[in-house]
Amino acid sequence: MIYEKIFYVFLILGVLACSSKKQVLKPMKKDIVQAVYASGKIYPKNAYNVLAKVSGYVDKIYVHEGDEVQIGQLLLSIRNEITEKNLQLAQNQLEWAVKNKSEQSSLLKALKEDLQAAMTKFTFDSLNFQRQEQLLKENATTIFQYEQAKTQYDISKRNYQRIYNQLEQTQKQLDLEYRNALLQFQAQQSNLGDYVIRSSIQGKIYDVLAKEGELVNSTSLLMVLGSSEIYEVELQVDETDIGLLKKGQTVYYETDMYPNEIFQGKVLYWYERINPINKSCRLIASIDPKGSRLFSGMSIEANILISEKKQALVIPKDHLWNKNFVITSQGDTVKIQKGIEDLEYVEILSGLSSNQEIVRP
Repeated sequence: MIYEKIFYVFLILGVLACSSKKQVLKPMKKDIVQAVYASGKIYPKNAYNVLAKVSGYVDKIYVHEGDEVQIGQLLLSIRNEITEKNLQLAQNQLEWAVKNKSEQSSLLKALKEDLQAAMTKFTFDSLNFQRQEQLLKENATTIFQYEQAKTQYDISKRNYQRIYNQLEQTQKQLDLEYRNALLQFQAQQSNLGDYVIRSSIQGKIYDVLAKEGELVNSTSLLMVLGSSEIYEVELQVDETDIGLLKKGQTVYYETDMYPNEIFQGKVLYWYERINPINKSCRLIASIDPKGSRLFSGMSIEANILISEKKQALVIPKDHLWNKNFVITSQGDTVKIQKGIEDLEYVEILSGLSSNQEIVRP
């Protein structure tokens, strides 16, 4: 028991000693700025990567780094011998289909000649059958001759109809083959267009990664294009700060390339998706180069201005207790209403006057 009393005596003395050393201060008037920190890179506006749509060899590169290009301007061509042969094959098939479909087609001419001969034979046998039928009524011929004429008439009729149907079916078949050959040729022509790459924007060539004679495929990066004058900044903002963002907020930039320069821009938009790996959101902002030369891919640090106030009543953030409370010099716990805050200070909106003394908990 004696040891316990001695322990409590020293504990009380220690607490009193620590309390006597606590920092005592009053709220102060100070300009305060609240900003969100972010980092990212500079890219030209409308920047995009030119990828190969197909596999093949780079046949010709028509531009160089730094060149200005127009919409539709030829950038690069790729060669693929198999595709060229397929196109030639499709063209040959189309020419053959056109020839077979024409009036000069040997197949159609033969069928039409056969149809004409069958028509002539059918007409003759039809007239002969009619004559035999009339003679039979007049008892001027025999039943055998009548039946013989009728049989020949039926044979001629069926033969004519067969050749007629054959000609009609052949014409439909040749027309179908022509349309299929035409579609195949057009498809091969369209594929050939994938081997010629043109610019989809008016801008500048920032990088040419392909080399003539190099084998590329559909995932190969060939070039990087973008606006030649306007740059944008892609920033990574922590998810805890996203709720503070608004379009049009001012952004201040610093970059190692120009250590004595402060650039400005505006928040343009952000992607409403959180990266699950680094818990951040992508934000796009403008930037004014102020006559300085910017480079695609430059690293940059940014402070997004959320709000600012002149001569605000503030206290150091390390004097807060449990986020929304302060401890007065008399030992009372007071709840306060916070305003804007920076890394060191927090604004006091209510709950504490400028004359009250507080201690750091």
